[in-house]
Amino acid sequence: FLGQIDNASTWLEACDIFALDTETTGLNIIAADLVGISFAVAPGEAAYLPLIHNYPGAPEQLSLDLVKAKLKPIFEDPSIKKIGQNIKYDQSILAAAGINLKGVEFDTMLESYILNSVGNRHDMNTLALKYLGHECIHFEAIAGKGKKQVTFDQIELDIAARYAAEDADVTLQLHNAIWPELEKTQGPAAIFKELEMPLVNVLSSVERRGVLIDVDFMRQKSNDFGKRILELETKAHELAGQPFNLASPKQLQ
Repeated sequence: FLGQIDNASTWLEACDIFALDTETTGLNIIAADLVGISFAVAPGEAAYLPLIHNYPGAPEQLSLDLVKAKLKPIFEDPSIKKIGQNIKYDQSILAAAGINLKGVEFDTMLESYILNSVGNRHDMNTLALKYLGHECIHFEAIAGKGKKQVTFDQIELDIAARYAAEDADVTLQLHNAIWPELEKTQGPAAIFKELEMPLVNVLSSVERRGVLIDVDFMRQKSNDFGKRILELETKAHELAGQPFNLASPKQLQ
């Protein structure tokens, strides 16, 4: 894997943009461990870098410190653009590992949602079938189901690598398929670039750190709003000539 990390850093440094995906031991961004990272630089050109696969006979893998030394400058370079599918999750996982992902430019889940919010679900499997005619490897197919399901670090590398590299590859291909369509519509494209993507960074931070609440201020605002609502209800009753339930659609009619 020493040669692999050198190849990966050289590979990614030469890119203007690449897709990435993290594999972890779970979906909880606070509790999950980073198991490996996959990348795709062009359709059909993807790789997986394993970190902590742990099963009988598993080969020795690279330490996170070594991987960070090689890849952190690339991940934190805003001039190298990154694509992800629900990249907020990957951003949070990498942040917990000490990597501040920058250059977060595209999220295929959000691209799909902005293009057509009600047309279909926006998970990778659904989007891959719709836009690429491709059925992805399902996690249950390699990890099992229910009580017998294992975490990703328990999956053998040859199987894990195929699954993880496909995730990155499909993400890149989805971006190539969806973004040109979204870009044609000025309003939605602006919402995506000016609102949705900047919010990814904010929400990732909020989910990891929480927010500070001024309890006294919020309590005062609640009282103020409560009084204002009563005033507006009284005015509405006066205009209608009788009291009625403003929360009742039938009474409003």
